Amino acid sequence: MFLIEISHPAGTYTADDHATIAAAIVKAMTSTDDAPEATMRRARRMTHVAFRELRDWHTGDGPVGASAAPPVLATITLPEDWCDESGAHMMGTVRAAVRRVDRAHGWTRDGGDLWVNVVGVPNGRIGLDGKLTDGDGVMAYLTADFQAQLATGEYTVPEGKLLDPICGMTVTVGPHAITLDHAGETVGFCSRGCRNAYATQHDLAVA
Repeated sequence: MFLIEISHPAGTYTADDHATIAAAIVKAMTSTDDAPEATMRRARRMTHVAFRELRDWHTGDGPVGASAAPPVLATITLPEDWCDESGAHMMGTVRAAVRRVDRAHGWTRDGGDLWVNVVGVPNGRIGLDGKLTDGDGVMAYLTADFQAQLATGEYTVPEGKLLDPICGMTVTVGPHAITLDHAGETVGFCSRGCRNAYATQHDLAVA
């Protein structure tokens, strides 16, 4: 569930600019060598980038000119449970995509004209396919194809790695790894969201 809406003054971005920004965001959010294709396939389907052109845009200095970098207001909508962990990373992803187009046009920004806000949807207010769910439910849907492969033994763990049993990403053991001890084994996770989903499934306490 990565819903990104980008607003800008009408007529300032071309269709190619939109395509460049959207492609950069989607690639950053759904391309990784550490996750199985089954999970990434669903992630691509659940990632939406849309643009809104607003007319007669004014700032405190008056109407926005046509020659400068256009102001941008971007909103990223996530399950509320994911915001603390994923928000800053996703802000950076959107910022980098916008600045790619800035560079292509030779635009510079003085500050205060690019806002990327993360909005968390509380559990019980998320409507996946129009049906009530929560952050764990979104994660379960995202990883359902991988879980099916895991259950039938189709997915194997690369040597020297831990397998995140929720999403299928591989985790390198180290001091910064997110882990839980369960049933005599160390289980690795790509994020606190996956760890918490696993803990909920197995009724484990998380410090």
